[in-house]
Amino acid sequence: MSEKLLEIKNLHVMYHTDLEDVYAVNGVNLSMKTGETLGLVGETGAGKTTLALSILRLLPDRTGRITEGEILYNGENLLEKDKHTMATIRGKEISMIFQDPMTALNPTQTVGQQIYEALMLHNNANLSKKELWERVDSCLEMVGIPAARRKEYPHQFSGGMKQRVVIAIALCCEPKLLLADEPTTALDVTIQAQVLMMMKNLRDRLGTSMILITHDLGVVAQVCDNVGVMYAGEVIEYGTLQDIFKSDKHHPYTEGLFGSIPKLDEETERLAPIDGLMPDPTQKIVGCSFAPRCPYAMDRCHTEKPGSCNDNGHQIKCFRYTDETAMEVSS
Repeated sequence: MSEKLLEIKNLHVMYHTDLEDVYAVNGVNLSMKTGETLGLVGETGAGKTTLALSILRLLPDRTGRITEGEILYNGENLLEKDKHTMATIRGKEISMIFQDPMTALNPTQTVGQQIYEALMLHNNANLSKKELWERVDSCLEMVGIPAARRKEYPHQFSGGMKQRVVIAIALCCEPKLLLADEPTTALDVTIQAQVLMMMKNLRDRLGTSMILITHDLGVVAQVCDNVGVMYAGEVIEYGTLQDIFKSDKHHPYTEGLFGSIPKLDEETERLAPIDGLMPDPTQKIVGCSFAPRCPYAMDRCHTEKPGSCNDNGHQIKCFRYTDETAMEVSS
C-alpha cells in the first residue's frame, strides 16, 4: 500500500432551505490508501450519500454547501479546485455509481452513447471515433453485456442490466477511486451476488480503490477491507473488517446493527430492533448523537461529546471506552 489516496478532515455539510437548515455531515474524519476498499454502513439518513457527493463536489448548487473541513485527494484539497478542474477529475480520477440505475441513465440516449460520452470527455489519448466505439464495446463486455446491445435504450434493459451499464460508465475511464452508492440495493439476491463478484474482479484487475456505501453488513463482509459506521452525520466507529466483525468492543449502535441481523443457526422468534429514531437533522446535536437510543447512556452522554478511543486503529466514539468510570457503569 502506498501513502493516503483520500483523506477527509473534519468535514461538515449543511443543506439550506427557506424553512430550516439540515446538518447532514457533522465532522467526518476518514482516510484510505490506494487499492483499499472502504465500506460505509448505517441507516438511511446517516449522511453516507452526502459524503460521497461532497467528495465529487456534486451537492445541489442552491441548497447544499460544505461549511468546514478538507477533502484531500493525492494530497490536494478538492474543495479549492475550480469547476473546470473538478470536471476533469470526475469520471477520470474519481467516479461514482449512483444509487438508482433507473434514474441515473438518460432515457433518450442509447447506453452506448452514454458510455461514449464519458470516454470522449476524458479522451486524453486522442483516440479516434472508431477507437472510442471499440472501447465502448469492451466496456460493455467487461460488465457482461454483449457489445451488440450498445444501440439499445435503458428501458430495454432489466434492473440488473441497467446497474451493469451504470458500472460500465463509472469504470470506462479506469478511475483511481470509485464511489459505489448502494450498487445492489434495487437488485434481487442472485443478481446482487453477480454484480458484487463483478465489481470485486474489476477492482482487482484495474487496481481501483473503492468506497462502498451500503446498509447491508453482509455485502461489507464480502467486499471491504476497512469499515466506517456512520450515524447522524458522524463516523462513530472505524476499523478493519476483522475489528468490526470479530472484536468484542463495539459502539452501541454497531451492536444494534449486528443484533438486528437474522441468525440462521439460532431459533429466534423476532429480530432485536434498535429502539427509537435518529435525531432530527435540523437540530444541532448536544452530547452523543446516539444517547437517546442507547441502552448504556448516562447523564454525561446527553451533555458531552465523547472522544474517540483508538485501539490499534479500531476507533470508537463512546464513553464506555474513553472513560473508565463509564465502562464500570455500563458493565
